[in-house]
Amino acid sequence: MVGRWVHLACLIGFLGSALVSQAQEITPLHTFFQRNYDSTVIYQSGLREQRGPYYLILAKQQNRVDFFTYISPYRETAGRYFPGNLVRHFARKEAEFRAATPDTNQYFLPGMVQSSVLTTCWNQLDTRRLWAIKSDQQAASGASGQCVIDDGDYSTFYLIDRRAIRAASFYAPAYFEECLGKNVNRQQAIHAQNIFRATLRASQEVVR
Repeated sequence: MVGRWVHLACLIGFLGSALVSQAQEITPLHTFFQRNYDSTVIYQSGLREQRGPYYLILAKQQNRVDFFTYISPYRETAGRYFPGNLVRHFARKEAEFRAATPDTNQYFLPGMVQSSVLTTCWNQLDTRRLWAIKSDQQAASGASGQCVIDDGDYSTFYLIDRRAIRAASFYAPAYFEECLGKNVNRQQAIHAQNIFRATLRASQEVVR
């Protein structure tokens, strides 16, 4: 029993520090959007420290909405075999991606999605409510000793306008929503997460 609570305490400490570190990570890519767009939401999925940035971005300038990605093109090569020394080549390129500071570089790409679809996605985000979102302190504080997950994913939302850049982070929001019960911030995060993933799928369909 003691070991279980020690494990939980360590997990809580890890979650708290991770939420703070992710929320403070402002890059040249964030400031680019602050300078050039009226309003931007960046969705960061996963552990930044382990796998590098994974950004899905919706940005609005006047009546125009754009979608961008900042994702490693070598992300899915890990653990796979390729002949001709390609494994080492891809590993080196993946390391270069992780070492790069997110900016308008070769990894920053526009998503080819119809403008009407992007406008719908932006409206569905309900940015006025999203701007009021707060990090999931209930999950971070370990409100229930029964709710423990070691392999969850982070969702961090960077909310950017001309005046400020702020962030809200969530660890395994779908899991904690089910385990801890309803929470308006988690629900907003899950809703936004789903919209970004649908927008990414729409851009991938165009490529196909």
